[in-house]
Amino acid sequence: MLQNTVGGGKPKMRWFFARNGWPVSDVLNGRAPATEAEQNLLIDTLQDWKTDKYQQMIGSGDVEARPGVLRLMDEARAAGLKLAVCSAATKSSVVFTLKNLLGEGRFQGLDCFLAGDDVPKKKPDPMIYKVAAERLGVHPSECVVVEDSTIGLEAARAAGMRCIITYTPSTRTQAFPGAERIVMELGPSEVYPIMVTVDELIKGRIAQDDRVNFDVTGQLPDGVM
Repeated sequence: MLQNTVGGGKPKMRWFFARNGWPVSDVLNGRAPATEAEQNLLIDTLQDWKTDKYQQMIGSGDVEARPGVLRLMDEARAAGLKLAVCSAATKSSVVFTLKNLLGEGRFQGLDCFLAGDDVPKKKPDPMIYKVAAERLGVHPSECVVVEDSTIGLEAARAAGMRCIITYTPSTRTQAFPGAERIVMELGPSEVYPIMVTVDELIKGRIAQDDRVNFDVTGQLPDGVM
C-alpha cells in the first residue's frame, strides 16, 4: 500500500503513523510524540538510523547495481544522450549509493541529479521529473524514465515522459498501467536473456506487442525470450 501511495521514507513513516498511531520511543524517553516538533524528531531519528544501516550494506562491497544498469548508462553516454538520476530518497543516502554502485566517474558524469530533499513534493507527484527536464534543457517527451514501482511510473507519466519498468521482488505484483515496457531487469543476465538497449529506445522500436507480461509470482510466461 505504501509503495503505491507515498514516495520517500519520511513521508511513508508520517503517512503510516498518522493512520495507525504514533509509537512510543526511546527517542522521547519511552513515550509517543505529543507535538509536531516531536513527531519530526522521531521521524528524523528513525530515518537517520535506517540510512546508516542501509549505507553499511551498500558500502560492504557485497551489493552490485542491477543487471544492465551500468551498460545502459554507458550506452547512453556513448550515444551523446544526457543522463539524470531522480530519487525520492534523502540526498546523503542517494549520493552514497550512487558513488558505490556507479563509481565516482559515472556519478560525476551525470548531467542532473535530484533527491527527495530537492523538491517539496515526492513521487507520484511529477515535480522531480519536471525539474529534471528543465535542468537538462529538454522537453519531457524526449525523456525515457527507468522506474521500478507504480509510484515512479505515475510520476513519469504525469510529467509527460515515456517510462519502462524493471520491477523488483517487492513491486513485481503491481500492474504498471501505461508503462511502455515491463521487464524483470535491463539485462542481459544468466537468468534473464532480454536486453533493453539505447538504440531501440532512440528509434522507438518498443511497441505494445513487445511488452513482457508476468504473473503474480514474477516469473516470465513460457516462451518469452
